[in-house]
Amino acid sequence: MAAPREARRPSSPTTSSWRSSRASPSRRSSDSRAWFGFITERLRKIPPTLQGFLYGPTNKNYGHFFNLLGRSVPPVDPSFAFLTKLPEIERIILMGSCNGLVLFLHSRRSEAHEREDYIVCNPATKEWVLVPGTGTQCDNELNYSVTAGYLIFDPAVSSGFKLVQFMFGTNMTLLQVHTYSSESRVWSGKSTECWSDVSIQTWVFSAIVNGMLHLVARLGSDYQVVIVAVDEEGGKHRIISWPEEERGLLVQLGQSQGLLHCTSGHRDDLGYMTELSISALEDYGTEQWILKDSVSCLQLFGEVNCCIADSTVAFHPDHNLVFFFHLWNRKLVSYDMDSKEVTTLCRLGGWIPITPYFPYFVESSALVKSH
Repeated sequence: MAAPREARRPSSPTTSSWRSSRASPSRRSSDSRAWFGFITERLRKIPPTLQGFLYGPTNKNYGHFFNLLGRSVPPVDPSFAFLTKLPEIERIILMGSCNGLVLFLHSRRSEAHEREDYIVCNPATKEWVLVPGTGTQCDNELNYSVTAGYLIFDPAVSSGFKLVQFMFGTNMTLLQVHTYSSESRVWSGKSTECWSDVSIQTWVFSAIVNGMLHLVARLGSDYQVVIVAVDEEGGKHRIISWPEEERGLLVQLGQSQGLLHCTSGHRDDLGYMTELSISALEDYGTEQWILKDSVSCLQLFGEVNCCIADSTVAFHPDHNLVFFFHLWNRKLVSYDMDSKEVTTLCRLGGWIPITPYFPYFVESSALVKSH
């Protein structure tokens, strides 16, 4: 009896394409473009993860990089030489990052006044784009204004980015709200009427959750602490309550494992805290908060108490890991909520803004210039 013949495996589309492309250069080129597009699309949907922190002196907020992977060579150039060496770039200040893109404030002096624009760049691909300022002027009596700009970028949803800018006058009164889309490449103004009862706490880090910007604010005449979800047009999409009496003062916001996270603490009469709590918004729809952990300032920093300036730097997007910076001893530490272990990562010099960095290696049509 003859041995059974092995079933012939049908050729895969990749194998068939490879065979036919050997005899057809045009087909090979077409397949290469299709394969590149397939890989790019897959990479675009893989969320970036935390690799380290950018930091530097307060006049620019960059220049150094701490690598969480322990490598001596940073994944990107922390001096951003591909920007600063260009003749059209004068002075840039790092304002924040979001899923691999970095936001700079760009100051340029003209004969009349100093103009402020934005630069959005991807340090991994060295692509960047200049976003002109809104062109609006402060309209209060003292001609005094402070602007706060926020970057929104979610590669799983879109390759484009958005900017939200708030302009405040004296006593941090909100004067103007503008939003920018990389798709339309224009700024749009938003009425501040819906913000009339809200005071935004700009000193607290923001968070991007469900594709929306989340900010800490005070609501109404009783200054109730809330979290505001901001929509793409710069309006209040949602007000999320915060149990301040139970959980204490909100210190920082962040995103981890798809959920909104925060740190908080109860202050004494001198404004100090002895313990920090870590909470997560487990159910966004019902606003159900869960207390994930609490850790003493003594365990974190070696000090009995700490203050708001001893900031939460970041929440790891994939693990129960939180990063803190202590102002007085300059320590950058990590706290593992699973093992309860505190690790001193390094010492940083001076009062240093620290920006988490998530490398993103996919090129984007929204960033039209490259080095």
